[in-house]
Amino acid sequence: MDFDSSDNSTAKYSGKVKTQTFKQFQLERLIKDGMVIPASKLAEVKEQELQRAREFEVASEDQQRHNRTATPPPRDKLEKLPLTRERLEE
Repeated sequence: MDFDSSDNSTAKYSGKVKTQTFKQFQLERLIKDGMVIPASKLAEVKEQELQRAREFEVASEDQQRHNRTATPPPRDKLEKLPLTRERLEE
């Protein structure tokens, strides 16, 4: 069978046809559904977790330093707090 160009006389160019393999389509769907995370997103999440761990270590060291240097209030001052009562005015 020979191709006859007269059969396609009314055909018009409508733009690019999006071609995708089934694997690409399935991967996009899994990413969209949140079942799969792209590698770039994983690297970003890992960096955030490392940053949180560093911040926690720094906060822990600061707390330990504070506990060593802070002076506790005297016991007698805590036990013998003056009891004051405001007068009820009507």
